[in-house]
Amino acid sequence: MSRGLTLATLSKYPPYRSGHAQQALWNNRALARITGNVQHQVTYCGTSHDPRDHAGNEVLVHHVGRTAQNRRAVDGHLVKAMSAELVRVCLDFEVDALLTYYVDPHAGAANRAARALARYGKRPAVVHSIEGSDVLNSICEHVDDKQAALLIADFLDADVLCSVSRYTADRFVRAVESSYGGQVAEAAAKRIHIRYPGLPDVAFTPPARRTRDSDLASLGLDPQRPIVSSIGRLSPEKGNTLVVDVAEFALFEKSPVQFVIAGSGEIDPELKRRREKLPNLFVMNDVSSTSLHSLRAASTAALLPTREVPGFTETFCISALEYAALGVPVLATRLGGVPEAVPDDDFLAETTSLPSEWWARLKRTLARREYMGEVARAFARSFDDTASASRIIELTTTSLVERESA
Repeated sequence: MSRGLTLATLSKYPPYRSGHAQQALWNNRALARITGNVQHQVTYCGTSHDPRDHAGNEVLVHHVGRTAQNRRAVDGHLVKAMSAELVRVCLDFEVDALLTYYVDPHAGAANRAARALARYGKRPAVVHSIEGSDVLNSICEHVDDKQAALLIADFLDADVLCSVSRYTADRFVRAVESSYGGQVAEAAAKRIHIRYPGLPDVAFTPPARRTRDSDLASLGLDPQRPIVSSIGRLSPEKGNTLVVDVAEFALFEKSPVQFVIAGSGEIDPELKRRREKLPNLFVMNDVSSTSLHSLRAASTAALLPTREVPGFTETFCISALEYAALGVPVLATRLGGVPEAVPDDDFLAETTSLPSEWWARLKRTLARREYMGEVARAFARSFDDTASASRIIELTTTSLVERESA
């Protein structure tokens, strides 16, 4: 093509309020930087605009609010409004491709917009991506009731098929086989391209020492003592209870390590109760992104003992990459797509490991902190936003060229 690509991306919530929406924003900024074109992001489900939604001049965020006309209702008013907004954006701007995160409901909405745009003589490429619980819950949990069949068909209608990890792609293909048989599954497997997430430059840049120590002090932490942190959602699948178990072993051995569980969500009452008995454990929510970045950078190691719960298995692990980008070694569960987000087996513990075994592994990680941190940092460098955006450009451009030559 004679000019850089312009994409319109659908994301589940406005930027900064959802992990995948944030990754979409990172990708769009990288796309803008590489192509020299303003990129577009259509979001929905929020109640109003938020100053944090502002993405600078390189990305225009088009927000579909929940109004009386676009209420979230069983007949899908808000999803229809999102699809219509996508049509408007493509008509007002020279958009080359529609990019979705999550099949449900984005794939169907984007396909619907593409059909409407064809009536206007416009044919942007459609690029769908399967992510996390989108596959494991919306699709894999709904094979018998045939809802999976609908979502699979929506996904396969795209020009380009992407997956956040090999594990996610494999789980999806198995669902396709259960729904449509081996021949369709084999054809789908050949079409799926792995598109790993990419971190922005700021993720690789640690805060200044003074800023970091000030942020730690504001959180009640001692900057002079080692920190093992676990940053993520405060939900059962993140394995926070195991972090508490490990903190108990550390306290018994009089280890100087401070354990920190931080993230979004409500703190479980049981977690609060156990925290009160452990002076070496800190549990906090609603921490600012800048303070979380300082906490991440100050950590001697990270503990991410994710576990499987109904409808959810970690299909990648962006948290592991965020630590690695700062040279912080991670000890995570060998589960789902997590092994694709760490350098090698030294960074993984088995799902069957007892808390005592996690503590023993963690002590070995702390003893090798410098070496493992450098291995992690080198590994994370291949997951920057330029690599992720370049992958999108490559796949989209190939699709458009093939269409033109057909």
